[in-house]
Amino acid sequence: MAPAVPFSCNTRRTIINSTQKDTTMLILEYIGIDDFSCPTYKDQFGHLWKDIDLGNYDTPSLYSVSNNDLDGEPMYPLKQEHSFRPAPYQRNKNEFQYMLLSRMQSDCEYYLGYGNRSPRILSENPQGHIDHMKKLWEDFPAQEKPEWLTWEQILEYEQKICTARN
Repeated sequence: MAPAVPFSCNTRRTIINSTQKDTTMLILEYIGIDDFSCPTYKDQFGHLWKDIDLGNYDTPSLYSVSNNDLDGEPMYPLKQEHSFRPAPYQRNKNEFQYMLLSRMQSDCEYYLGYGNRSPRILSENPQGHIDHMKKLWEDFPAQEKPEWLTWEQILEYEQKICTARN
């Protein structure tokens, strides 16, 4: 028979604290994005939680993290009451359009530089490429227009690429 472990004040404190964690509302603070694009939060007890929906919805699907490691795997869903400080992370709805416009800008730069003005770089249709860039840029709401590419810059690309070609 194993010797009885004496009940100490420290053991009692641990039991009380774990019970408090189950009934206390968790305050979740956004700490960043992991290597798998999951928004990650930390609660007031130092535990990490990941949004397995990648920030695509208003209400995150939060899961505990294996080994409480930033790059750990999502394990169990959060069932405890919680709130966010500040509001939960949400991906920009125009994220893909920003990436596409940036790629198209890079294609223009390459075409004008090391690409040696090869039409293949712009899918054999330089004017169509510029027209698509214009449409993407115009479709952004006024307060969300990209700061890194202005309408005037697109017109400059058009002038350099399309008029010099004809």
